[in-house]
Amino acid sequence: MELWKISQKVSELSDVIPYYFFSLVSSCLSLSTVMVIFSLGTWGMIGIIVNSFYVVIPYLLFAVPVQVVFNKHPKKFSLIYFCLYIFFSLPAVFIYSSVLNFDFSMDVLTTKNYYAISLLAALFFWFWDSVFLQKKSSAS
Repeated sequence: MELWKISQKVSELSDVIPYYFFSLVSSCLSLSTVMVIFSLGTWGMIGIIVNSFYVVIPYLLFAVPVQVVFNKHPKKFSLIYFCLYIFFSLPAVFIYSSVLNFDFSMDVLTTKNYYAISLLAALFFWFWDSVFLQKKSSAS
């Protein structure tokens, strides 16, 4: 590959990285806020910040790679993308729950919270991806 092509690819990627960051941060804060509200904890803002640090890891490992693939063919508020985000959020939340609780049994799959958090994680990421990245990619 010629040097100018590599330079062009790096330039295109650097233009989109802030939008990936905004999508990731917004998703983490949204999911953490809902988790704190529904846990009825008294943590408040501290709980949101702490939960965001825990939530960012599954998002980075599972959602961002899928997001990169989706943004090759941008579709704003695509239901197919939403369904695929749900598909990838299920194992992400399972691993997240298992690691945080030090319990790798399948019991977590029987709780309503597992499915609620999986759906919300996918919903928030899909929403913020459509707001920040799909719009940016569509305009390019």
